[in-house]
Amino acid sequence: MARRKIALIFLPLFLFALILSPWASAPVPEASSPPRPAAGQTEEPALPAIAEEEPVRLRVAAALNEEEFEYFRKTIERQSYQLPDVTVELERTPPEEAFAAFGQASRIGEAADVMLVDNEWVKTFASSGYLMPADGAFVGEALAEQFDAVAAPLKWNGYIWAVPRDFDPYVLVWNLAALRTVTGESATPPQDLAQWSDLAAKSRALQDPVRWLAIDGGDPFALLAWVQAVSGQRTDTLWSENGNPWSGTPRGEAMALLEREREGAAFGNGSRAIAETLAAGSVVSAILPYSVARKLTSEREGAGSVILQMDRAAWKQPYAWPRGRSFVISSRTKAEDAARRWIAAMTDASVQTDNLSTNGKLPVYRSAYRSGSSVSSLFPGNSSSSFPYRSPVDFGPELPARLQELQKLWREFTSGTIGLEQWIGRWREASADFQLDD
Repeated sequence: MARRKIALIFLPLFLFALILSPWASAPVPEASSPPRPAAGQTEEPALPAIAEEEPVRLRVAAALNEEEFEYFRKTIERQSYQLPDVTVELERTPPEEAFAAFGQASRIGEAADVMLVDNEWVKTFASSGYLMPADGAFVGEALAEQFDAVAAPLKWNGYIWAVPRDFDPYVLVWNLAALRTVTGESATPPQDLAQWSDLAAKSRALQDPVRWLAIDGGDPFALLAWVQAVSGQRTDTLWSENGNPWSGTPRGEAMALLEREREGAAFGNGSRAIAETLAAGSVVSAILPYSVARKLTSEREGAGSVILQMDRAAWKQPYAWPRGRSFVISSRTKAEDAARRWIAAMTDASVQTDNLSTNGKLPVYRSAYRSGSSVSSLFPGNSSSSFPYRSPVDFGPELPARLQELQKLWREFTSGTIGLEQWIGRWREASADFQLDD
């Protein structure tokens, strides 16, 4: 596992100033010896010199790709003035390896003091005894500022185990020029499953077919976002419903459409490649993280006939997967106070605002969406019945394992190894196994 360590040493600089006064030029009296104590008195011992405190060493491990890691490192440097007594040793772990790596390091007592993790991992690590409560890292009104959809996965057994940093839910993005090519009509995106089916059929019927959908074939959250957008049903309830959620339901019909029109779908690998395909007009629609969609649509704004439109309709449902990340504190740390102070500095409102403008990652503070901000229209204050103001169903520590199983099924489905019938059978088997584990 590739890992890079970067030591960021934040030491205070001591500045000495010469204070001048009107009497600076006055003659300096001769130095004299201090008076000796009178008879019968004892001489007071001199006070020992006060030693300066050594900087606290803090190991921080982050599950980030190389580009985000570099931004993270620079952010730490910018915020160093708030914690002059803290020395940070920063480590990068590839996101696809981080869950297993952080768990293993915690088991053998070698975990970093602070870890930046996916929100879905928090309850698993907390219930395993790997974390300490993070309540003390919330400063001022920070706790009340959190959206329920982001904060709820971080709560377990009456405690809060992580401090949110950002979130980045999926959205649909349309190439309206490609849509018009396929439909031959006004570029109106489909609103229901029947219209999606019609779009896929028309795409297939073209002499030079244009793919109707691009989606990451290895990310279960991409699948969940698309199924929710097409079916109109939230997908956080998949594991809590009785029976099979894929049989005779709108979600199952969405999967059936994917299977039926597989040839017209592009199952990509990574959001950037998918975004480039969409911008080039090779596909009509794509499922992309908000951060990628935000950058893509702003870059192509007014670019001739290529008009890209972001569709956030699924966010109006009670819940969408936030895809958030948070800081956690290892239960083995010997720098608990420094860890909490450092996390507070790294989740400051100004840091979140810069993360939005630079990377497109959404802030976790409600106040960031006040009127006049660049994202004020995303989550209006009167939308308290929809995402992200609502919590998901009650997920437990088993959620990462369930998502890993879903990811495995999704990869087999997109590669053509299994079809919908096998998908349903495997889902039932996995659900039975989880019930036995419970």
